[in-house]
Formats: sequence, C-alpha cells, structure tokens
Amino acid sequence: MSLTLNLPKEKGFSKYILPATFDNFTVSNNVTFTYIQAFKEKIGFNKILSSILSFKKAPNAVFQPAEIIDFMIDSVIQGNTRFLHMEQLRYDNAYTEIKGHKVPSEKVCRDLIKAMPESSLEELRLINKTLLSLQSKGTKREVIMNFDDTVCTIFGEQEGASVGYNPRYHGRPSFKEKIGIIANTDELVNVTLEEGKHHTNHGFLDFVKSCEEQLPENWIIKRVRVDRGAFDYDNMLYFESKGYEYVMKAKNQAWIRCFIDYVNQREHLYPWTEIDKTFSVNEIYAKMPKWDKVRRIVIIRKKLPQPKTGQICMDIDEFKYEYQAIVTNIEYMTPEEIFHEYNQRCDIENKIDELKEGFAFSKNSQRNKFCNEIFLLIKMIAYNLHNWFKRTILPEFMSHHEITTIRRILYNVPGNLVGKGRYRHIRYPNNPFLKTVITYIRKALMVFCLT
Repeated sequence: MSLTLNLPKEKGFSKYILPATFDNFTVSNNVTFTYIQAFKEKIGFNKILSSILSFKKAPNAVFQPAEIIDFMIDSVIQGNTRFLHMEQLRYDNAYTEIKGHKVPSEKVCRDLIKAMPESSLEELRLINKTLLSLQSKGTKREVIMNFDDTVCTIFGEQEGASVGYNPRYHGRPSFKEKIGIIANTDELVNVTLEEGKHHTNHGFLDFVKSCEEQLPENWIIKRVRVDRGAFDYDNMLYFESKGYEYVMKAKNQAWIRCFIDYVNQREHLYPWTEIDKTFSVNEIYAKMPKWDKVRRIVIIRKKLPQPKTGQICMDIDEFKYEYQAIVTNIEYMTPEEIFHEYNQRCDIENKIDELKEGFAFSKNSQRNKFCNEIFLLIKMIAYNLHNWFKRTILPEFMSHHEITTIRRILYNVPGNLVGKGRYRHIRYPNNPFLKTVITYIRKALMVFCLT
C-alpha cells in the first residue's frame, strides 16, 4: 500500500526561494560601533595603551601591541570573544572603514599574548586603573566594595587548572577567578586567575590589598561586603585597622549555632523583628574565644515551607527555620537594615554572570596560563571601557542592561554605512526606539568631555 503525498505545486512555494546577490558592501551589523569608537577617541584610549605598554614589536611590524589589544577589546565588546570569531570583524566592511582599513588577524592576536612579557600583567592592570582614574575626574568618592570568586570549568588541558570545588561539573579541573567590584556603579577593580583548588580565603587579603592599589587615589573604600567563604578573624582585623565598615556572612560553625540557641532560649531579652512573612532578624553582641573583643552579630531567621501532607510535623526548631549570621562593625544600622545591606552584595552574582556570559570570563582557551591571564585582563579593560560608555553615553534606562541585551537591541542591529567625508552617515531600519536611542547617543557624545 502506498500513500499519495499531497505536495504543493512548485509555483506555490517557489516564490519564497528567492535568488540572492552578493554585491552589497555597506550593510553591516557593526555600524553602531562607530559611537564606541568616537567615545574611545574622546578619552584618548589609544594613547593610554601606547604610553603604558612597554613591549614593542619590530619597527617594521604592521601592527604594534597597542593596536592589536585595541582590536581585541573591540572584538570582546561586540561579542566576538573567541579568537576565530574575531576574523568576522576583520572582514566586516563597516568596521574596517571605521578603523581605517587596518585590522589584525586572529593569528596576530594569538602571537601577541604569547610574546608579551611578565611585566605586561601589571601594565594591563595599570591601564585599567588609568581608565578608572579618568572616569573619576578627580572627584573624591567613597565606594563600597563587593568581593567574591567564581569557578570556571576547563574542558581541555590548560596549565594551572586543578580539581577543586565545582558545584556543577564534579571532578573536572577548573580555574578560580577572584573579583572585586564597586557596588552600584559596577566598576571592575581587579581580577585574578587561580588554581581551581584554591578556596575563597586563599590569598584573600593580598587580593584586597591589590584592589586598594588599583583604585584611583580619590576613591576611598568606605565599606566591604564579603561572603562566608572569606569569613576569617584576620580579615576582620585588617578591615578594622583600615577603618572600613564590613558586612560579612559567618560560616555555619558550632559557635554560631550556640549563639542562635542562646537567643532563642531568651526571647524575652532578644525579641525577633519580623521583616516579612519569611524573614525575621535579631542581634547579639558576643565574642568568640579567638576574638579580642565583642562584636555585633545579626542573626537572620528564614521560615521554611511546611508541606501540606496532612501529617503531624514535629515542633522542632530545625524543621521550622533556617538560620544565617552576619558579623558587622556598623552600629548605626538596625538589624533589618544590615540584612538589606548584605543582600545588596548579591548583585555581584549578576555581574559575575554578565562577565562570564557577556565578556567570556569563563572561557580560557589557551594552554598556557599566562596567555589566559593576559586575555582575562584585556577582557577586564573591555568591560570597564564599556561600563563607562554605558553609564555616560547611553540613555539612563539602559544603564542597568547587561551587554547581551545591549548587543541585541543596539550594537548588532544591521545598518548601511554610506556616503563619503562629511556626507557619511548610517542608514538604520525604520525603528522609533532605535531612532530615539541613536539621537540620544549622538547628543551625549557631542557634549561629553573629560574635564
């Protein structure tokens, strides 16, 4: 038995199989990059690279390190974070015209990071610090620092990777990246690439000190927020010696549970303050045996959901509540305010996601650890450059968009770069939203200046 297929007539569907021509040299999905390039010229970005990078290639080289790193930063911002994908920019007519038809290949980029000396690590960090200093405009500012680390799993044989804590890929080698970010404005102060077996507190104070060195002179640390991984007595002593306010989540150790039991047994002395239907807070001033003095401990109680099974549940505290503790030296905030203050640290998790997904911080494709670290610092510079552009030039409603969103609605929107000289312009699709944003960007660039 055979079934007859009711195929549509050829004339019915061939109207969609249109012929194609390949003769358009003006259309591009990178035309909006011209505004980022204008911003870079306004801040003298290429001069910053050239003046700080000491490594130079041969005089007859077509591209010097500053030009190559500038191209790599452009590629990262546009979303071409793999070396092979950087070639797409090289053959994009709009981008090459914006850059003066002088664009290195991805092999030139690979060769550069292999050839750069050890001193380039500190020079790249100095470039990042210079960007932050220019952004500060000499204005004194108190900043709040958020510290955290993240696991970057490796699926090859990369030098320096090791097996450590990995919540998703158990037993796989990984890197650990420590990150220090300024709260609210999201500047990335420093980042390190470490072995995966390092825990959060490994070299934590050294990392904090390196972040202090990377801050502009007129930016002063007011407060630090730290997760439980770096909860340590020595860290508290250091913060107190520097005059920093700190909010640190405590590890769930036996002494913390003793303090919680003490508070629960004396509710007439330590009444719980309800924040909402789930969370309540309390506080106690207590001293660990190792501590030199009494410190303020804010206790958070979270009500656990009770299963509606119809069965009788045991009236035991462990089945009803979950507890956490925060140690702080801030006296002028209520326990509820301390709870909300620490919760603002959680925004660093969103920033880490953006760094890993939008700027490929989790991608370490080179076998050599030094090469991976060089490229990581280049990505850090790209992130801060774009963060400055986003908060200064883009409309305010876009200042909290992640770069993946901005690429989708702005950077990767195709257009035609047409005309010559003073008549050169971009032709975008007829889109009212895009027209509003581009008009705003052009006006912002016209009035922007560093002084």
